[in-house]
Amino acid sequence: MAREFMRTRFILRLDDICPTMNWRIWDLLERDLLELNIKPIMAVVPDNRDKHLMVSAPGVDDFWNSVRSWQKRGWTIGLHGYQHRYLTNEAGMYGRMSRSEFAGLPSEIQEIKLRNALQIFREQQISPEVWVAPAHSFDSTTIALLSRLGVRIISDGYAIYPYQDADGVTWIPQQFGKFRKLPFGVWTICCHFNEWTPAETDRFRQDLRKYSRHFTAVTDVLTSYRERRRSWLDISANSLLGFGLRIGRPIRENLRRSRGYLSGPSASFAAFPSGKDDKR
Repeated sequence: MAREFMRTRFILRLDDICPTMNWRIWDLLERDLLELNIKPIMAVVPDNRDKHLMVSAPGVDDFWNSVRSWQKRGWTIGLHGYQHRYLTNEAGMYGRMSRSEFAGLPSEIQEIKLRNALQIFREQQISPEVWVAPAHSFDSTTIALLSRLGVRIISDGYAIYPYQDADGVTWIPQQFGKFRKLPFGVWTICCHFNEWTPAETDRFRQDLRKYSRHFTAVTDVLTSYRERRRSWLDISANSLLGFGLRIGRPIRENLRRSRGYLSGPSASFAAFPSGKDDKR
């Protein structure tokens, strides 16, 4: 276990998976994932009603056949909300934007939405294992309902390693939206590929190969960390990473806006590296 803690491991999470996602890009990514034997979290929207996720016509193959095939390969299926429609202005526990499909709603409403979402998966003979909240926004009510409904793994929060809380819920933290060199820890890289440019797609595919030896799967993480309790290290990481992400977003957005007013050598200083994380 000591050696495991000194290793750097990446979990890949792909959000906004639905029948109208960008199939052109997905076909390229799926090929790479199979070639490199990377087993991601596929965050599936059960009944998408978000027009921003309606990027292309449904794929040639039936969508749910694809989801079933991913699960058979050992990929982890995530419950990515219900309809991906934001109904409140609540950021919730970890929301990085003030909008939510769940946080702030009464328990009865949240339960109806979750039951409906899970029923769709059951009808399709799929067992979602992990909760992935749209916009990272959910509250304690959401967690209690998920646990009662049998979903006791959450992909969110800021920590260096996964852990199990006092209520038996396993937290697999989600920290970044792009790959980077890190000395140790388990890091979930969350990506939204629907609006990627060809250059962004190529860069991501190169990173898959560059970091291929560092990838792990949710099943392996659970074996190593499911019974690990939250420690002072997690609490400290939660504060530091959360603070960094909160102040980092406005800085990056300001720098992006400033690019329009810069030219020549000065523009390079505005090209602050950032992943397209947490858009939805």
